[in-house]
Amino acid sequence: MLSQIFKKNRAEEFPDDLWGKYVLPLNYAQFNLLHETKGVKVVGGRGTGKTMYLKYHAYNTQLSKQRMLITEDNINTIGIYWKPDTHFVQLINKSYLNDKWDAVFNTYVALSLMMKFLEFIDVFLDSNYHDEDTKERLKNFTVPKDFSEELNINQEVLLIELKERIRGFLFKLQNWLHNPIKDFLFYLDGKATIEYIIQIWKDNNFFKKTTFHIFIDEFENLREEHQKIINTWMKHGASPLIFSIAYKKHAYVSDNTTSKEHTQGRNDHRIIDLVDDVYAKTDDDFKLLSAEIIASKIQEYDSQYKIVDNDKISSEEEVKYRRSIEYKNKMIEFVNSIFPSLRYGEIAALVMSDKTLKNKLIKNIKLALKTKNSTLKDSYFYDDDFPEASVVNGTLLFRTRTKPEELKKLFNDYKKAGVQSPSVTAYKEQISNALVGSILYIYISFPQRICPIYAGFERFCLMSRNNLRHLLELCYQSFVELENSNNLEQKPIKVDFNLQAKAAKFCSRQELDTISELGSYGKDLQKIANRLGIIFSLKQKIKTQSKPENIHFSVETHSLETIDEKFNILLHEAKLWNVLQEFDGTTKDTSDSISTKEFMLTPILAPYYKISMRKIHKIVFKPDEIKTIFLKSDTEFDKLYKKFVKEWKIENAEDLGLFGENY
Repeated sequence: MLSQIFKKNRAEEFPDDLWGKYVLPLNYAQFNLLHETKGVKVVGGRGTGKTMYLKYHAYNTQLSKQRMLITEDNINTIGIYWKPDTHFVQLINKSYLNDKWDAVFNTYVALSLMMKFLEFIDVFLDSNYHDEDTKERLKNFTVPKDFSEELNINQEVLLIELKERIRGFLFKLQNWLHNPIKDFLFYLDGKATIEYIIQIWKDNNFFKKTTFHIFIDEFENLREEHQKIINTWMKHGASPLIFSIAYKKHAYVSDNTTSKEHTQGRNDHRIIDLVDDVYAKTDDDFKLLSAEIIASKIQEYDSQYKIVDNDKISSEEEVKYRRSIEYKNKMIEFVNSIFPSLRYGEIAALVMSDKTLKNKLIKNIKLALKTKNSTLKDSYFYDDDFPEASVVNGTLLFRTRTKPEELKKLFNDYKKAGVQSPSVTAYKEQISNALVGSILYIYISFPQRICPIYAGFERFCLMSRNNLRHLLELCYQSFVELENSNNLEQKPIKVDFNLQAKAAKFCSRQELDTISELGSYGKDLQKIANRLGIIFSLKQKIKTQSKPENIHFSVETHSLETIDEKFNILLHEAKLWNVLQEFDGTTKDTSDSISTKEFMLTPILAPYYKISMRKIHKIVFKPDEIKTIFLKSDTEFDKLYKKFVKEWKIENAEDLGLFGENY
């Protein structure tokens, strides 16, 4: 099933060999970890592909069987990917083990990395490395006696046979840790053990020019005392052994070492932001990367689609070709054909052709004319042949400065071909600015209707906002809808925009439900996300749509830290788990707005609340308002909600159904 190919959205669901499966970001040349000469800190939000990025640089991919010839140049640096068992290492602490904790942690790291190095040998021997003599010597290489004795092995053992012994020691260590009455069998130093192995190899003419680069994933889940040890190794790392780490953006991680020193950027390590630096420097970069990922998966399902060359998307040398306008257009056009969208003008035309939606527009126009005591007919302000202006007229008539007679004349001039004037130009700009908000204003009155504004590849990119997991989930659910509709057999593959919009709504609801499972404050984060969604949805109900499309906010204060300690904890957790995305402040929507940061509700929630996924206008909250949203009871939040209803002059707020089944 096509949907099953897109169902895999976590690195753990993919094989370790990613050659031909991992799409290299366009900016990859600057961020190839195998070219680094010191440690790296890789940061990225939940679902941004940190693990896939690290695994692409690890030996399973480097020595892939799909690479027909592997030379000395290909093993100048060997990447070793390691993700600690974070549940297990939590037991390794001073309060539980007293002063032994340091030795136990080092031993755990030493054994774990030895397993990785021995697995590397297995992959190397099975690879297409050109020197068969080296492989044969490695197969027959005996572990030095002093090293085997350190491991309590009192007999000769081949290197390739050592893996089973190490696995057994790890098993014994895990069991011992649950009842550590006596000392463990032996203790090892983590870094020194690996350095010794590397030196043994080099002394015996194996990997003489190779640097081993260890990538430690989910660093934030280690205890602080563990982080200090690894930071020390990273600070003093140099060829042939370098340590790097990866962790969630906004996670609290230590830069302390086991001495009084700290790890320092530029001097000791380099920081790589996976999104901002590597694959989403611009929206177009993310769009092309997304298109290539989707196209490669479509091709995996049906080989008749010869749109992607797997070797090229995984090759650093082909980035220039992929940057060409011709290639970009071809990729985007292909994926747009799979996930077509309606232009905003076409959605306005749908409104005009749908009896229920059109009646809502006409009702709005009549109400606006009545409010202004105008005797003009409502029919003067809508025309099926001019849907965009018609839909926006239903908004403009509610604005204080709009005079119905003048709008009627503008509308008539707009409909006449060739009429050019400053007033018509300004009118066209109003239509452009208010169209999306006006469409959403109509749809939000009908909880069961799903607005087609959420359908289409490029809008999927907007809702994902650099989160590849969200993008794949939107594609997966869309194909599930296509399969359920029994239209998968049609060629070429095309998902109707209604099915896409339905899938987007499902993903949006699913994401809201999932938030409660995120970290220690998941239920609080879910409540915050829901309250913000409710407020943005309420704002979308403003008749005038003077500042439409709200999905982000700021707070009227220089320092958010002054609001409340619990507030700042929850704000940090919301950023950590990608419930909120943080930006530097760009605009002042009010004269007294002094905030320096803006926060956007994750746009995957937009379809559920029937709000825009575009970062257009923000709400500026007062400190006490944001405190209520984050911390106060439902009763207090209900008071704030009613306050906004009054301030924004929302009529029939209950029609939003914000507290009902559909919300």
